[in-house]
Amino acid sequence: MNNNYHTHMYLCRHAIGDVQDYVEEAIRLGFKTLGMSDHAPFKELKDRSVRMVPSDFPLYLQKCLDAREKYKNQIQLHIGLEIEYFEDHDEIYKDWLTKVDYLVLGQHYISDPNGRNNLRSSYDLAKKNLTKYVDMVIEAMKTKYFLFLAHPDLMLYSVSKFDSFIEEESRRLIQAAVDTNTPLEINANGIRRGTYMMHEGQRYIYPRLEFWKLVKEMGGKVIISSDAHRPENLYDDVVEEAYKFASQIGIEVEEELMI
Repeated sequence: MNNNYHTHMYLCRHAIGDVQDYVEEAIRLGFKTLGMSDHAPFKELKDRSVRMVPSDFPLYLQKCLDAREKYKNQIQLHIGLEIEYFEDHDEIYKDWLTKVDYLVLGQHYISDPNGRNNLRSSYDLAKKNLTKYVDMVIEAMKTKYFLFLAHPDLMLYSVSKFDSFIEEESRRLIQAAVDTNTPLEINANGIRRGTYMMHEGQRYIYPRLEFWKLVKEMGGKVIISSDAHRPENLYDDVVEEAYKFASQIGIEVEEELMI
């Protein structure tokens, strides 16, 4: 692993370490490229304990710019944000892309008129909500605003049985990723959560084995990210396990993305 494009820092309020700490760890590991991608402020979302607020962004940007200059002869540092997609917000994404190098699509919420603040967490989706998740993600990928789709199988967090409906919705998402040439991310943080007994046997909640077998079958482009929330997570035993997971399925991992 020479690159990681999914990296957080303390301003999201659930990570540890400053930009410089992650850059220095990446250099120690021999990385060619590091992408910082902390959770973007988003006025529609009220979960301010897990993302920047708008007043944090100038500090985040300056920290990234300072680190880029300081370590420019040792590593390439890209500045990004992880963000959800909501329709009719094109100007927001276009504006962010004038300030940062890239956006990561991390769909932690779906629109739901019956949910709190008209939202529902992607960690708590019933089967009836999955179609909406897939619809929103497909629409997002078609915009071409996003470098890759983080943890696409997060939608299965509360789903035990990978039945024909789940397969159909998974195929629909994967096909859209293929059609839009959007890389799908095997996210190491899911492995950090351990395994659980599912209908098909002992499984990670994500990366979900059945989903990634479909990705292999359908020819989706795949990356692996540490989704580091601590500098020591950039490349650890869990990231190695993510590579083993991909290898056992026969997935060839893309190591570098064009930004």
